[in-house]
Amino acid sequence: MSNPLFSVITPIYNCEEYLAESIESVLAQTFSDYEFLIINDGSTDSSKDIALSYKDERIRFVDNEDNLRIPTRRNQGIVLARGKYIAIHDGDDVSFPDRFEKQAEVLNDDDSLFCIGGHAIKIDSEGKECGDMEYPPVNHADIVSMITRRCMNPMIDPTTIFQRRKFLELGKYTLEKAIYTVPDFDLWTRAIMSGCRFGNISSCLIRYRANPEGMTKVHKKEMIGAHMIVWRRFMTKYLGQRRERHGRAISPRRD
Repeated sequence: MSNPLFSVITPIYNCEEYLAESIESVLAQTFSDYEFLIINDGSTDSSKDIALSYKDERIRFVDNEDNLRIPTRRNQGIVLARGKYIAIHDGDDVSFPDRFEKQAEVLNDDDSLFCIGGHAIKIDSEGKECGDMEYPPVNHADIVSMITRRCMNPMIDPTTIFQRRKFLELGKYTLEKAIYTVPDFDLWTRAIMSGCRFGNISSCLIRYRANPEGMTKVHKKEMIGAHMIVWRRFMTKYLGQRRERHGRAISPRRD
């Protein structure tokens, strides 16, 4: 069997209430050239049994007894992945059926992109719509500007698809304790500094669950502090890089 274009990475931890709908949204994609890695992160509820109940040849289930959280488990899955691109899909979110098809079209048109994301509809724990997430800008320049001028994460993490090879070259997701809760934002800033290009599709790709037990809610204060650490590091390097380029541009010629 040839390697798929996409490897879908889904770490799961005690998400039994939402997992079946989440898995089925991946299996129902109109785009079919993918494998689906579900990585159990030491769940103590029925999440493991739910994942194992799906007998689909695209699914690869990876079991772990310890709970080491998302960055470690995503790294584990991506190392095992066979696809050219990594598609992030969380175990409590729901991808729209044409999500992968839309992203594949963009990547086929411009394979120089490192990462492509999109917009989302926010849902509550019962699946009811409770807001739109339409803030991510489309083009790379505006994506960088959202970080530098507004101190915001310009990508909705579970909408993203990125190049596996480049991800590994960048050193994977950080395991640094101080910023362990914002591995995506740290990855985006490191990728931008290395010259990678980003984009977003201006349509909703997922239903993003505002899970009261999810990391964003449980570790909100910790995440804000970690976000600022990453942002300050990025701005120091980004402004230093700009000063260096400007200095070269105005240096007198030496004949």
